[in-house]
Amino acid sequence: MRELKRDLPVGTVTFLFTDIEGSTPLVAKIGPRAFRDVLEHHNQLIRDAVAAHHGVDAGTAGDSFLLVFQDAVSAVAAAIDAQRALAAATWPAGAEVRVRMGLHTGQGIAGGDGYVGLDIHRAARIAAAAHGGQVLLSEASRAASAQDLPPGVGAMDLGQHDLRGLAEPERIYQLMIEGLASDFPPLRSSTTPRTPLPAQLTTFVGRERELAEVTAMLQADRLVTLVGVGGIGKTRMMIQAAGPVARLRRHGACFVELAPITGPGLVQAEVARALGVEQEPGRPISDALVDFLRAKDILLLLDNCEHVIDAASELAQRLLESCPTLQILASSREPLGIGGETIFTVPSLELPDALDPRSAVDESGIAQIGRVEAVRLFVDRARAVLPAFGLDSSNVSAVVQICRRLDGIPLALELASARVAVMSAKEIAARLGDRFRLLTGGGRAAVPRQQTLQAAIDWSWDLLTDSDRRCLRCLSVFVGGWTLDAATAVTNSSDAIEALDALGRLVARSLVFLDRSGPTRYGMLETIRQYANAKLVESDEAEGALGRHLAHYSNLAAEAESALEGPDMVAWLQRLDPEAENLRAALGWAFDSDAGAAIEMSLSMRSYWRLRSVGSEGLERLDQAVDLARLLLPAEGSPVGLERSIVLARTLATAAQAHALWADAIVARDWADEALVLARRTGDERALSLALSAAFLVAVFSSQLDGVDRAAEALRDVAARQGDWWSLVYVYWVAAEIARHDDPALAMARVEEATDAARRSGNPATIAFAALARGAITSYVAGLADARPWFEQAIAGYRAIGDRRFEVIAQSDLAHAVRHGGTLDEAEALYGETIREWLHLGNRGALANQLESFAYLAIARGYGSRAARLLGAAEALREVAGSPMQAMGTEHEDYETAVAQIREGPDRETVDAAWAEGRRLTAEAAVEAALKGPAAGRRGLWTGSGHVVDTSAGP
Repeated sequence: MRELKRDLPVGTVTFLFTDIEGSTPLVAKIGPRAFRDVLEHHNQLIRDAVAAHHGVDAGTAGDSFLLVFQDAVSAVAAAIDAQRALAAATWPAGAEVRVRMGLHTGQGIAGGDGYVGLDIHRAARIAAAAHGGQVLLSEASRAASAQDLPPGVGAMDLGQHDLRGLAEPERIYQLMIEGLASDFPPLRSSTTPRTPLPAQLTTFVGRERELAEVTAMLQADRLVTLVGVGGIGKTRMMIQAAGPVARLRRHGACFVELAPITGPGLVQAEVARALGVEQEPGRPISDALVDFLRAKDILLLLDNCEHVIDAASELAQRLLESCPTLQILASSREPLGIGGETIFTVPSLELPDALDPRSAVDESGIAQIGRVEAVRLFVDRARAVLPAFGLDSSNVSAVVQICRRLDGIPLALELASARVAVMSAKEIAARLGDRFRLLTGGGRAAVPRQQTLQAAIDWSWDLLTDSDRRCLRCLSVFVGGWTLDAATAVTNSSDAIEALDALGRLVARSLVFLDRSGPTRYGMLETIRQYANAKLVESDEAEGALGRHLAHYSNLAAEAESALEGPDMVAWLQRLDPEAENLRAALGWAFDSDAGAAIEMSLSMRSYWRLRSVGSEGLERLDQAVDLARLLLPAEGSPVGLERSIVLARTLATAAQAHALWADAIVARDWADEALVLARRTGDERALSLALSAAFLVAVFSSQLDGVDRAAEALRDVAARQGDWWSLVYVYWVAAEIARHDDPALAMARVEEATDAARRSGNPATIAFAALARGAITSYVAGLADARPWFEQAIAGYRAIGDRRFEVIAQSDLAHAVRHGGTLDEAEALYGETIREWLHLGNRGALANQLESFAYLAIARGYGSRAARLLGAAEALREVAGSPMQAMGTEHEDYETAVAQIREGPDRETVDAAWAEGRRLTAEAAVEAALKGPAAGRRGLWTGSGHVVDTSAGP
C-alpha cells in the first residue's frame, strides 16, 4: 500500500513515477537482506535527485515512488540525475538495478489521502509501459520541457499508444540521455504489434521512385496490393514501405506471412495468431478479428496471398468494411479483386543500357553504370560473398549482360551474385542459357520457393489451371512481345475474346505483362519465357505452336510487302518494327521446317530489310533462300517446273539486289544475269523487273557508266509497268548525276521526273529519296539556296519514317552542299553531328567519307598536316571495310583535288608523316582528332599555285 504525504502541490504539476524493474526476481536472486541494502541505497539516490530539483516525495510503495514537481523542467532534470546516479552506483551482492520512470504534466487534484483524477492515472500508466533504465514522457511533459532540456539530452517520438483503462491514446516520448542506454524493446502498452515487421539482414537497394508511389497510395487508400512475378521483390518492398507508415499509426503494424499455410481455411487463423487474438470455442474467428481491430488504428500486412486468394480477399473485405481505421497492405502475384483496392505492379529493377562489345567503357561510364539499380544490387550482394568484388573495366560488360538477361529480377540477381564466390562475372553471363540450373543455392534461411529461380516460378505455375498452362506454353514461342491477334492465332483460340480472357488471367497472375506505350501489346520477362518454353518442349505441342507462329508472321510479311511500297508505308513500319524479333524467329523456324515458306517469307521481307538497313540479316537469309530454291527446282519438263523457275528467278533477283546494295558486286552481277535469263524464259515480269533493277544497281556501284545507260533504259519501262517507283526514282537520279556536268538542264529535268514519280507512288521513303536526289543535283546546278529546302524535306521525311541511317545520309549530303557553297563553319557543325552518328552506327565507309570531309575543311582553312592525318585515317578505314568511294556524286573529284593540293607542295615529308600517323589511328581516335578542330593541325598558307605550305609549329 502506498504511503502518502500531506501538504501536496496542487494545480498544474508534473508527476514522476519510478519503479525497480524485476524487483521480485532480484529478491529471489540476492536474498532479502541484500535486497534491503539495495533498496535503501536506491531510495537515497532517488530522494537526493528529487531534493536537488525541489520535488516532493508524494508517497512510496515498496520499491516505487510517486514524485511531484511544480514544473516539468525540474521533473525531467530530477529523472535524468536519478538515472545517471543509479547507473553509476555500485550495488551490494553484484545486483543489477534498473529503474523505469514515467512523467506526465497535468492537474494535481487533492483528494482522500493523495491525488485524484485522470492525470495521475495517466502518469502511472506511462511509467508502467517503460522498461528498466528508460524514462518516458507524455506529450504534455515534453511540450513543457522541450526548450530547456540540458545538453546531451533529447526526446525521441515513440508514437501514439493506448494505455490500459484510458479512453484516449497518448503520444509518448523517450528521453535520450547521453552516456546511458537508449535502445529498448517496444513499450509495454496495448499498441505494441504482436508481430513486429521482420528485421532485414541485407540492404534495401534502389526503388526510391516506387517507394514514393506506394507511400502516396498508403496515404490515400485503405487497401493497397503489391503485385508482381515471383522473385520481383514484393515482400521486401512491402516491409520497406510499411516501416514509416507504421510509426505514424497509433497501433503500429502487424505482418502476416501467408505463404506457409496449406489451405484457404487457415487464413483467418493465421491472421489471428499474428495479432494475438484468442479463438473462442463456437465463435467464428472473423468475428473475433473484427472485434479486436474495430477500434485499432493499425496497418495489417498480408504477404503472399496468391495461393489462398479467395479466402484472403473475403477476409480483407470483411475487415475493411467493419473496421474503419484499419488499413491493409497486401502482396500477391495477382490482385485481391475487391472494391476499393489500389494495385501497384512491382517492376523489375532499373536496367543498364546494353553495351557495344566493340567499345571500351571509361571510368566515368563505369561509375554511371554502377549507379543503376540492378547493377547496384548485383555488386552489393556479390561483395557479401567476395568482399574484394568491384565493378571495373574487366567485368562491367558481363555484369550489364547478367542484369539485362535476368530482367532485373532481384531474386535472380541475388542468386547470380552468390556465384561470384566460385565463378567470374563473365563465366556467370556465359552460363545464363541454363539459368534454372545455375541460379540455385539461396540462403538456408530463405523459404524454399526463394532458394532457386526454378522454385520461385514453379510456385506460380502450380497455381494455374491446365488451360492457362497450355496458353502460357504456346505464348513462349513469341520473341519480343505480341498482339491479341497473334495470340489468338498461336494459342489456337476459338476467337479473340477467348484469347483475351486467357491473357487477362495471366496478366493478373503477373506471368504476362501489358505494354501500353503504343497499340496494346503483351509480353513476358525473358526468365518466364524460358521457363514456359521448357514446358512447351516437354509437351507434344511445340511443333504446332511454332507452325501457327510461322503461319501468322508469314502472312503478316506477305501483306506488308506491297504496303511498304505504297502510301501506307509508315503505318506498316510502325506495325512491323515491334514484330522484328518475331519475324526473325518465324523465318528461322521456316528454314528449319518448311523450305517453301522460308523462300516466300524471305522475298516478302525484302522491302523491310531495305527500309530498315538490316543488310547483313537480309543477305544471309536471301543467300539461304537461293540455295533452297535451287534444290527445289525440278527436272526440266516437270509440271511444276515453270512455277519453281519463277520462284528461283525472283529469289536470285532479290538476292542480287541485296548484294549490289550491301555486299558482293560480282555475286550480284552473276545472279542478276541468271535471273534475267530465267525471267525472260518464264515470262514473269515481276522477276524481270527485280532482275533489271539488280543489274542496274550493279552497273551503278561498279562505276560502269555505259552499262548504267543500258541497264536504265531496260529497267525504265518494266519498272513503270510494275509500279516499281523506287527503281524509277533511282534511274532518274543516276541519269541526272551523269548529265549534271555536260547538260545541267537535262540533269534538272531528270530530278523533276524523279520527284514526280515519287509523288505518284505516295511512298514516304521514295518521296524522301527523291527529295534528297533533287537537293544534291540542285546544289550542283543552281546553288545551296535552291537546294537547301529539298535537303530539309528529305531529312524530315526520313525522320518521320524512323530511318536514322538515311536521315544521317541526308544531313551529310547537306553538309557537303554547304561546304561546296563556302560556308565552312556551318558545314563543320553539321559534320560534327553526322560523324558521331556514323561512329555509333558502325558504318566505316561513311565514317571515312566524314573524315575526308573534315580534311577538305582543313585544306580550305590552310591546315595541311591536319588534312593529311585525317585522309590517312580515312584511307585505312576504307581498306579495312572494303568500302570504295561511290561513283555518283563528287567524292572522287573532291578527293583527287585534295590529295593533289597537299602532296604537290614543298612540304611533302611533313605531309607523308602526318598521313602515316593518321593510318595508325583507330576509328574512335580518328573521330576525336576530327572533332578537335583546326588547332589540331599545322597552320598552312596557300601558294599561288594552290599548294599548301605548312608554317605552324603545331602537331
